[in-house]
Order: sequence, then C-alpha cells, then structure tokens
Amino acid sequence: MTTFESDALLPPGGALPSRARPAPDDGRAVQARRILLSSTASRIGSRCWEFAAPLLLLEWSPGSLAAPAAFGMTSALSRVAISPWLGGLADGWDRMNAILVGTAMQASGCLASVGALAAWNWLSSMEGGDATTTRLVSLALVIAAGVVEKLGAQLASVAVKKEWVPIVFEEGDSDCDATEAASAATGRSRGAFEFPCIDPPAVNLSFINTTMTNIDLLAAMLGPVLTGWILEVLGGGGNGVQRGFAAIALVNAISFIPEIILLRGVYDSCPALQRSRGGICSNTTEITSSERSKEDGVSRNPWTVWFHHPSGLPLLTLSLSSLYLTALAPSGVVLTAYLVTQGLPPTSIGAFRAMGALSGVVGISVFSLMRNWGESRVSDVREDPAERSMSVRSIERLRCVSMVSLLLEVVSVLVASAAFAMYHSSSTSLVETDGSLPLHTVIFLGSIVLSRAGLYAFDLGALEIEQYIVDERFRNAVGSVEGALCSLAEMGMYLMSMALSNPSDFGWQVAVSATAVSFGGVCFGLFLYMYHMHRHHHHNHEADDCTQGECAHDHDHAHTWQQDRDLEEYGYHIHLHRHVKASRFTV
Repeated sequence: MTTFESDALLPPGGALPSRARPAPDDGRAVQARRILLSSTASRIGSRCWEFAAPLLLLEWSPGSLAAPAAFGMTSALSRVAISPWLGGLADGWDRMNAILVGTAMQASGCLASVGALAAWNWLSSMEGGDATTTRLVSLALVIAAGVVEKLGAQLASVAVKKEWVPIVFEEGDSDCDATEAASAATGRSRGAFEFPCIDPPAVNLSFINTTMTNIDLLAAMLGPVLTGWILEVLGGGGNGVQRGFAAIALVNAISFIPEIILLRGVYDSCPALQRSRGGICSNTTEITSSERSKEDGVSRNPWTVWFHHPSGLPLLTLSLSSLYLTALAPSGVVLTAYLVTQGLPPTSIGAFRAMGALSGVVGISVFSLMRNWGESRVSDVREDPAERSMSVRSIERLRCVSMVSLLLEVVSVLVASAAFAMYHSSSTSLVETDGSLPLHTVIFLGSIVLSRAGLYAFDLGALEIEQYIVDERFRNAVGSVEGALCSLAEMGMYLMSMALSNPSDFGWQVAVSATAVSFGGVCFGLFLYMYHMHRHHHHNHEADDCTQGECAHDHDHAHTWQQDRDLEEYGYHIHLHRHVKASRFTV
C-alpha cells in the first residue's frame, strides 16, 4: 500500500486546525437527514422527468426520433454555453439564493412544458390554422422549457454537492454546532426528519457523498419504473401520455417545496453557509462579484478560473470528463440502439442495463470500504475520529483509491474493445441463432458492466478531491465548467453516431471510447505525479531547515482562498501544488 511522509506534514498534535473540525455528531446527523431527504425528493422527481420528456416529444414527431434528438442536442449545447456563465453568477449570490434560483428554474420549466402542451392541443383543435407552424412553435416552447429545467437542475445540484456539502460536513463551524445542538436539545430542530439508517458517528464528508451517489443510482432505477406506472394508470383514452406527463411535471414541481424547506433548515442553522465567499458575514454589507474581482484582481470568467485554478484541477476535471466520451455505457442510447440492431432481445438489454446500475452500487460500496479501510490503525492516536477525513494521509489514500477505480474502468473498457474487435474482425454474430450469447459477446457486455463499478467509484473520488481543493469563491463556476465539459463529451459521441449511423461503423465509436477513457487515465496519472501535498510555512526559514517534507517557500504557486486563510491564521497550510521533484510515493 502506498504511504506518504505524513507524520511530518500533520499540524502539531496530529490533526488539522480546530477551524476544520466538523460539527458534533448530533448536529451533523440532523444536517445529514435534511440534505439526504432533499436529495431523494429532487433526484426521484428529476429522473421521472428525464424519462417522461422524450416520450412526450414523440407526440410532435410520431414514428421519428427527430424531436427527442433535437431536445437532447439543445440541452447539451445549452449546458456547454450557459451553465458556466450561470455558475459564475451563482458565486456572487447568497448560497440560499442559488438554491432558490435553481429550484425555481426547475419548477418553471416543468410548468411551462405543461402550458406549452396545453396550448398546442388548443391550437391544434382550431380550424384554419397552420398546423406545421403550430407544431414547430409548440415544440420549440417545450424544448426551451426543458432546457430551463435542465439548467436549473444542474445549478441546484452543483450548489448542494460541491459547495454546501463540503462546508457543512468538512469545514465545520462552532456557531453552527451550537445552534444545532441547542435546537436539537429543545426538540425544535426544524426539518429534522427521522432517517434511521444514519449513525451519527459515521456522518462525514465521505458518508454524505457515498449516500447521495447511491440515492442517484436508486432514483435512476426507480424513476423509469414509477414513470411507467403513472403513464399506464393514466393511459386510458387517446391522450394518456400527455396526462401522465402533466401529472409527473406537477408532482415534480411540488416536490421542490419540501426540498427548499429542508435546505433552508440547513442554511439557517449553519453560519458557515451564511458567510460570504470573501469571508465577510452575510449580515454585513454585501460585496458584489464584480467588486470582489476588482479587489483581489482575480478573473471571474468561469473558464479562466477553471484553467488557472491551482492544485491541478484542470487535469482532474479532464480525467473525469473524458470518461463521458464513450458509447460503452449500459444505459447509453447509442449502445442500446446498436444491441437492438444486432438482434439482442429486449429482456437481455433490460437485464444488461440493470446489471450496469447494480455494478455502480457495488463499485461505490467497495470504494467506500477501501477509502476508510485501516483509518483507525494508521491515524495518529492524538487525532479525534471526526478529524481524520481531512488528514494528509486520508487525502492521499483517497487519491490512490481513486486511481485504482479509474484503472478498473480503463482496463474493463480496453478488454471490451478487444472483445468487440475480435467479434467484428471475424464477422461473427453478436447473438447465436438459438438466442444464446457467444463467449465474445459475454466478455464484451460483461466488461462494460464491470467498467461501471470503476466509473462510479472514480466519480465519487473525484468529487471528494474537488470538494477539498476547489476555491470556496468559485465552486459553482468550477462545477458548472465541469458539467459543460462532460456535456461536450457526450455531445461529441452523439454527433459521431449521427455521422456514422450504420451499425457496421460502430467499431469507430468503440475505438474512440477506448481512446477517451485511456486519455482520462493518463490525465489522472499526471495529476497524481505532478501535484503533491506539502506543509508550507511562508516566512524566512533557512534552506536547510526544510526537513521531513516541511518547507518555507516564496509564493511561487497560486493559493485558494482557504489556503490563504490558513496562512493568515496559523502561519502555514497543507495543500496540493505542482512539484517538479520526483514522485514522493513509497511502497
């Protein structure tokens, strides 16, 4: 197992400064209940909407995929072009306002879609109108409303996962702890619904990230089932899909009410969330984003912030977004369509997709075990258990486990590509005449299923690393840029599939997928090699005093706002930065 020269890099006493200590167990459990319940309501509603929207769009293009394809491409383009700008704006807002704007966009998008559908039905029933114009205008309105919903969903998701969660469960705040503890003691903890599976001592950043990811996976499995049931129940008559869609949209919009109430409870009980990103409390005079930009000289353009961000963030983001340039995904439209053309029965395809989702759950569980395995044995006895998640050794373990997960993804995709190449070059069938699957098909599909375990585990690891290294002032902007890059990669695969639409050309998609995933592995390998953790004192030390990994140095690399805050308060900081020396990993 790889280790790090960690004892010398920990602050005196073996723990990080007290400012980074998490909340007491009871307060953290209450906040966890609120956030997880709000995430459950949000994700189930969103997954139902995602499944129902393409079905509704078929009403505008019966027997054709033109309308759903137009919606998919428009959504991807909007996320690439608009999401970074919207995330940059959110970094200048109060944190609760970012949630309110995101959920309002989601609700308005759902309701506007229902309104556009009703208007189309009304105009279609009128005589003398131009049916073609009516159809195109109403379709454009529905697509525009869907785009607004998608942008709002991404804004709210980034705000909670990449800004709220690391502040509440990692940075901690003694005032927040006292507020929540007093509220819980008097039985007046607003929104503290029961969540019996939560064990207070186990509530930390890794636990919240893992649980939220599992909630998303379960919603991805349950959402289509729930949507299908609603459509079937309301399917009587000629407008069953429309009635079902309207019901789903209305329920989705209503679900944002408890979500806001729960998150409002988190916000009100945590002063750290109310603190502005410049360190000025929210109850003082607010400084706008442009004014802060003039003060600190930092560009507020989201792409510039992302590209010049310290700690190797661009390499980390590229390693994740490259994994989205793939057709080898069990739930992907491209692979599903190809398997249908090759004669794979729908039952087998359904089982294949279910196994892919289950593989993701297993991968996340194994990642969590590896992430926390041996924590108590290797941690300094002077550390408080709640402080270990931010120790240097814990971050290094997180990076190593993430690399193992990504290697599983890369190797699995390469094996699947090799199996496909063998099948493709021999001109054999993907399915036998008796309906059985030959060995090369089993290897091809099995490797794709196995790759999902590595993908979801690495996605979880990358999320936690980003929560640690991303500048607090730009978390929404950076998260939105990452989403835009992932959408750009997905859009590239869709465009390639449209240009090479013949199933006999699917080998090109497989080759590009293998190349992109391998590129992601190279990027993360460079991130591990080039960016090392050190404890630094920024004052006049003699060169020969830089021993045991602890060095004084000039400002030869950029700092995040959190790192500068640590320097000001404690005279040192511990962080990832580019290091030109040879790798310091030891076996």
